[in-house]
Amino acid sequence: MQTDSLKSLVVEALEELKARDLVELDVAALTSVTDVMVVASGTSSRHVSALAGNVVEKAKEAGLRPLGAKGSRAAMGAGRSG
Repeated sequence: MQTDSLKSLVVEALEELKARDLVELDVAALTSVTDVMVVASGTSSRHVSALAGNVVEKAKEAGLRPLGAKGSRAAMGAGRSG
């Protein structure tokens, strides 16, 4: 899957569950690990967990195998707002 397609999949999965403060960062010039980072927040730890779970679910449906998800485990504190 191309970078733009994957970024769209992630953004759509987050928007579907009403993620807040959604930001797409082009980090291609900063790291060789990834080209894009997508950062979002939620209204509660449960919301952040649901957001991360939805991204993983949509990725699996697209035939991808996610390596990990920040926010899915105890809704990582940095991922919460409010």
